[in-house]
Amino acid sequence: MHRKEISYRILLHGLVYFCRRFPGFLATPGWEFRHFSPHELSAQIPATFYLQRCDLAYSWGGRVSRGKFLGMARLLQKKNVVMFWCGSDTLNARKEYDAGRVDPWVVERIHWAGSPWLADEVRAMGLKCEYVPSTWVEIPSSIPPMPKEFSVLAHLPSSKKVELYGIDHLFEVARRLPQIKFNVVGILPGESLEAPANVTVHGRVPSLYPFYRETSVFWRPARHDGLAFVSLEAMAHGRHVLWTYPFPGCTVAPDAIRGYEEIQRLYDLHCDGKLDVNRFAAEYAAANFGPTIIREGILARWKRIIECPSGDPAADVATSKP
Repeated sequence: MHRKEISYRILLHGLVYFCRRFPGFLATPGWEFRHFSPHELSAQIPATFYLQRCDLAYSWGGRVSRGKFLGMARLLQKKNVVMFWCGSDTLNARKEYDAGRVDPWVVERIHWAGSPWLADEVRAMGLKCEYVPSTWVEIPSSIPPMPKEFSVLAHLPSSKKVELYGIDHLFEVARRLPQIKFNVVGILPGESLEAPANVTVHGRVPSLYPFYRETSVFWRPARHDGLAFVSLEAMAHGRHVLWTYPFPGCTVAPDAIRGYEEIQRLYDLHCDGKLDVNRFAAEYAAANFGPTIIREGILARWKRIIECPSGDPAADVATSKP
């Protein structure tokens, strides 16, 4: 049977939240995507069976040691294994790397990273790693105008992660700028957070889009981060984004010092009636992180990996040269 008549079979493994979202997002004729929950014992046998017959195994989360999933992939002699480094996995891997717990077979797999800085962190551990955009956002039909009231928005998925997400920096700046309203959104049900009087803490919400429309500045002072959905969403809404890392359309503000300077500067522009939407950020997000662009980019790369004899398109190009 001709290759084009057979579906490309992809096994998704790793962070459950993303693995569950991926099949619906990637749905394309000719492709089959499967994910088996690692928390269910009844899923282990079908997962192993599908791992044996799939064309490519994709792990959302990287590592330098083998672990159960990669151990089984090696046992089954799977050639096409891609690891996607997405955030704190680089911190955990660095500890294993420093301790000398690096598996050569794992190092030789294909490694992608969700942001340029994560790719640098992975390469610093001696692995070949490519930055492959895999974060997508729904692009608004139009950029909402800047709100009449100036405010700053931040995201925090749990009150236990204040330091990781740099919310302590935000609190410090909020105390210095009592005339400005700050919103922190995302903590878990039942959690609470002591905050300055001008900071409102919100729980989980179905969508941050209503907040973006009423926000002037989105601040992401995380001490370590991947390519955050929320930052890209804020960019797509034309908001001014302050981030720990340099990124097109954003301003670097990793701590309270830079955060205060930038928020004060933007607030002054607002008071003077000169703070416009961040059109460059919105256009950059739309051009590079819309669902269709990300979907087609991932599938095209997977297809090249599957159809290359060595499983590594770059290696095949190199070896084919005279």
